Amino acid sequence: MPIAKTLMVLCASLVTLTCYAKEPQMSDTKTFCIGRYVVDLPADAQINGQSYDYKYGRIDSSSVDKVGFEKQMIQREAQLRAGKQKDGYKLKDVLRPAPTVWIFELQQKLLMGPSIGFEAHKWIDDQAFQLSQEDTLDEKYAEVISTVKADVLPNLRARRAGEIPIQPGFCLKNGFIANDGKEAQYESAGLSFKFPRWPGVVITINVSTTTKSGEKTLLQRLDGAPVPAMLQGVIGLMKTLRKGKREVNGREGEEVLWTFPTERGFRTYQFQWEAQGAVDQPLRPDLTVEFESDEQDPNGGPQRLCLTEDEAIRAFDAVVNSIHLRPTDSSTTGENVQEPRPPLGTLAQTGTACPQTGWWTCPEAVANEIEGGKRQRFDAGAVMPVVRVLLKQSFVQRLTGQQQKHSVNTVWRLVAYDANHGRDPE
Repeated sequence: MPIAKTLMVLCASLVTLTCYAKEPQMSDTKTFCIGRYVVDLPADAQINGQSYDYKYGRIDSSSVDKVGFEKQMIQREAQLRAGKQKDGYKLKDVLRPAPTVWIFELQQKLLMGPSIGFEAHKWIDDQAFQLSQEDTLDEKYAEVISTVKADVLPNLRARRAGEIPIQPGFCLKNGFIANDGKEAQYESAGLSFKFPRWPGVVITINVSTTTKSGEKTLLQRLDGAPVPAMLQGVIGLMKTLRKGKREVNGREGEEVLWTFPTERGFRTYQFQWEAQGAVDQPLRPDLTVEFESDEQDPNGGPQRLCLTEDEAIRAFDAVVNSIHLRPTDSSTTGENVQEPRPPLGTLAQTGTACPQTGWWTCPEAVANEIEGGKRQRFDAGAVMPVVRVLLKQSFVQRLTGQQQKHSVNTVWRLVAYDANHGRDPE
């Protein structure tokens, strides 16, 4: 066999093997939790990007240990005190409602009055979370910050990779906020995925509460929109594979599936399915699934896919058909889901927030009499006090009832939980 022909056969075999390896195998899938919904994607799906908003603003997360988190908070406070904040916001106050929670209150003076904002930070299980908001109305701020402290942050916990919670709530990157979703509030979650088996393909899923009624549907927007200038030359070569209404798991939606020609002789795909939600209802949000193949190759041109038209449609259909509201156990509400409590022996310095309601002691209580007793009860979130050592009384002081005290900073140690509701177990 001539060398040229041998090489051609070998190349054809390699292409065939490569494309075969990248065939859609949707029976091998992985479930992703997006906001209050779940969706199945091929097992090799890799998160390409993600963003989340909850109630008052964007919420982000990053992996860091406790020591690193505390260093970040100290540095952030120093930056804010030095005026290093965008948009002219200045540090107004620092709140510490819990040992691993920092809230930086921000304020900007405007001609029409003060503009208030905040950065709320929480660390738990080697995950740091940040919820930020600016431009809060002065008259609304007290309600907002109260909700953040009493509802959002206490119900926020870390979430393991691949974990699909069973309790009602909102999934975000590495985290979860327990919430039944029955009250109107803004939520948004978006993830995009790439796939080693399908170079050039990007699937994007967005879940977002509807903010106002009367929005145009997908088909209404397409029918009333002018053709973009960049598509004027190829409009006649565009091919509509499907277009119309499509109901998925009880959600009425619409879809359009297009292919576009490229200058390299092959076609790219752009598919979209969309379902409109109900206004301000987190359990019935807007849903969007997009399948695109317009990624560029290393040379800056369109990426040739190892997916036929039928294969691309099957992959898109499988993803769309899988999206649904995450099943939950209604008995596991946010009030019943608690963070692991600190172990006995936990230490807390004077001036820090108490990490656990319970009974505490300190080194000074070993050899001295202290005001309040050797074991004292503190509530979680309270500021750990100084210890007041009672000095030995003289004969005259005993007669007059005088008592000298010496206040010192100390390190308190948790010795018992408050199982008896205020009564010392000893």
